[in-house]
Amino acid sequence: TAKTDQSTVNLRVTSESGVCVIGPDENCLVKDSTRKPGQIYEVVSVDGVNLKIRYSGPDVYLEKFDILPESPDGFLPDANWTVDIIKEEQASRFYYRVNYSVLG
Repeated sequence: TAKTDQSTVNLRVTSESGVCVIGPDENCLVKDSTRKPGQIYEVVSVDGVNLKIRYSGPDVYLEKFDILPESPDGFLPDANWTVDIIKEEQASRFYYRVNYSVLG
């Protein structure tokens, strides 16, 4: 995306049950950067599970996010997440990486 269009191309991450976890919409749990003095994550409850969300914010050139269990020894339930790219006709690319941890 061209730098002039970056604020009009955004991500929306929705849980399997339809809860907007990250995105620009008013009903999304996380709308802005989670990086604040003394914190990088925001804890939200989605479908009864507490999650740590790290989000770069909607106004950066490369939007990034992490969704982690709140507890270091916890895990994310097996579910389908939807990631939408909200844009008009701007050319854009979507890169993703999923990390898995082995449960001991």
